[in-house]
Amino acid sequence: MLEEMLSYFELTGITPSSRITSPDAVMKEQSSRVIEVMRGIEKKENITLNAIYDLLKSVSLNVQQNEKTETSKDDDENFIHVNDVQDLLDRYKDLEKLYSASEEKNKSHLIEIELLKARTTSEDMNESVDTDRLLEIVETIENRKKPATFNSSIYEIERTVFDAWMTRLKNELTR
Repeated sequence: MLEEMLSYFELTGITPSSRITSPDAVMKEQSSRVIEVMRGIEKKENITLNAIYDLLKSVSLNVQQNEKTETSKDDDENFIHVNDVQDLLDRYKDLEKLYSASEEKNKSHLIEIELLKARTTSEDMNESVDTDRLLEIVETIENRKKPATFNSSIYEIERTVFDAWMTRLKNELTR
């Protein structure tokens, strides 16, 4: 058993004083990245919808002004009728409602995801796990972490070290 442990440390390059980032911290970082992407998409859609709305308003005002100044029926072909503009504005409002509904649906999905994460975490905790081994792995991971050069809120860890300890952690959890 001791020989296996020594060969493992030699192959992976891990030492007992190695620092490895916590999987929870990595999961939280990835979750915040997903949230940032969703916010970016939401912001872009809002900008697009507002631009369409402004364009429709300006077209509507131009059509109304042109109708007041020109009485010729021949020119009607070159302009959008006020009813068409009103239909477009109504369609815009419908799209805005649809967007709000989908945004609410996205929020409910995010809440469901968080609940599922919490539920699976609590279910996993109910299973028999050797906590001493897990604590040893977590301590080793923490010992191997190094603060990033330019961002003190981020830790760096060698990829081979991280992969090896994550594999060991997964093995311990699947027992």
